Amino acid sequence: MKKLATKCRKCPYVLTCDHKQMEAVGSLPLSKSAAESSTAPLMQEMAVKHDYRDIKIGENTTVTIDLEDLKKKLVEDFYKGVFNLGG
Repeated sequence: MKKLATKCRKCPYVLTCDHKQMEAVGSLPLSKSAAESSTAPLMQEMAVKHDYRDIKIGENTTVTIDLEDLKKKLVEDFYKGVFNLGG
């Protein structure tokens, strides 16, 4: 729903002006499914439990890896190779 802007209602030329401005009166509620679908990828990424492991490479060198990230990368690399058979 719209109404005449406040500054236009106060203007002495409101009846003859051709440059009137409108402003919104209220808003429509966002449906629950639309709100969920827009945040679903973000929530899905946050919901993944990360499993970090420390790997000792040398006497003074330790590397921390995320096993879930490693699994995801392995799956991506595997399927990339499967679907690129023809070159």
